[in-house]
Amino acid sequence: MNLNLAGYELLFQEVILGLCIIFVVAIYNIFGFTMITLAYRKKLTTITFSSKYVELTRFTAYTMLLVVGIFSSLIVWVIALTLLGMVADTASALLLTASFFTSVGNFTLDLPFGWRLMPSLIAFSGLFSFAWATASSINMANQLGNYLEKHKDL
Repeated sequence: MNLNLAGYELLFQEVILGLCIIFVVAIYNIFGFTMITLAYRKKLTTITFSSKYVELTRFTAYTMLLVVGIFSSLIVWVIALTLLGMVADTASALLLTASFFTSVGNFTLDLPFGWRLMPSLIAFSGLFSFAWATASSINMANQLGNYLEKHKDL
């Protein structure tokens, strides 16, 4: 494709807009995942040990909160893409976002000129979101391991 000055301006606008959405998703993830991790840590320090199965269930519940955080990150992209008019409807926005957020990218949709870089930006955002959620779940697993080790004689 041969880009003229107008094409570069559209590309620049798309990159700036995409980076702004990534910024919103990243801030949301950083605060959300950190709050979940800190809440889990606080819970472990304030409860009375009952059994390892109860603690594994609690760990699973907090991990599911991280999953909810990932899905809500998708919703941020869906809202942005729908409001920007990049896609015709919310269902298409959700399918596009979910496909590229996971870096699979197997959803085909003819995007208007000036929006063709957006799937790559969605993928970058998804990689960051999954990395942060993974780091948070590993942190919580380490906290659980330390907690169970401390209470193994009970």
